[in-house]
Amino acid sequence: MKNLKKYLPKAMIISIFIFGCSSGESSMNNEINDRGYADSSRLVSTDWLENELGNEKIVIIDVRKKEQYDAGHIPGAYHMTPGEVFQQEIGGVKGMLPPANHIEKNLSMAGITPESTIVFYDGNSNLWSSRGLWALEVYGHKNTKLLDGVWGKWESEGKEVSTDVPQEKSSNYEFSSPADNSLIAGIDEIIESIDDPSKIVCDTRSPEEYSGKDVRAERGGHVPDSKNVNWVMGVNESGEFKPSNELKNLYDDAGITDGETIYTLCQTAVRATHTWFILSYLLGEKNVKVYDGSWTEWGNDNSLPIETR
Repeated sequence: MKNLKKYLPKAMIISIFIFGCSSGESSMNNEINDRGYADSSRLVSTDWLENELGNEKIVIIDVRKKEQYDAGHIPGAYHMTPGEVFQQEIGGVKGMLPPANHIEKNLSMAGITPESTIVFYDGNSNLWSSRGLWALEVYGHKNTKLLDGVWGKWESEGKEVSTDVPQEKSSNYEFSSPADNSLIAGIDEIIESIDDPSKIVCDTRSPEEYSGKDVRAERGGHVPDSKNVNWVMGVNESGEFKPSNELKNLYDDAGITDGETIYTLCQTAVRATHTWFILSYLLGEKNVKVYDGSWTEWGNDNSLPIETR
């Protein structure tokens, strides 16, 4: 660096330093970046996260079961029970998005601030992690990421595991913007979609639930004209998201991307948020909404039409 200072202008030295740092950090996500996603900024690799351990600006949230967390977790990770933090029974419908102050209280307990980068991980292909990311997206916390390959990859690579619970921190977290309701679909929008070919309902449940063989509400079946792509089809056997070309073929072939607006649903809008993440970020679809009431609301309302097959 002394020799650089002697021969190069100050501005050029700064440029070299910044480029070097950026390239090094990006290289830790090469495996993800090479998959051709429309936007890979919300996914991080295990190597990236390992490199950031100890960075106070990054808060790691483990959303597995508490007993799994207690048995071993990523060093410094806080535990949250996602079904309690990011879901709530509202108006008799279970699993709905809680009000902002409920989530703010839980973020404050982990010392999270609006400037924090939050990295979620779980033990099941980012299923519950995507619910957390979507909830924070609705309320305006943009610095939220998912760990690709989740706990299974971290553990299989022999990376550091801890049973220590991080020291409690407290903050007074407040969301700084109104909720982005463009990410949420209500029941009226789903009803309107039935006769509107420009609006596609993507049912992310299993084929058995979709056909009505596996009944998890008063009625089994699906929204008329909705299309079924099981959420698990978006990840590989290791819990990592599939490359963009495979994902594009999957959803194109099912007719999911034929319309202008896509609504995702499942039983309680957890699997639905996983597919929302794939369609919105990895494939770049511009207008994707999660039907938060999902089949819990639709299947229990006898006034609404259903199909079985």
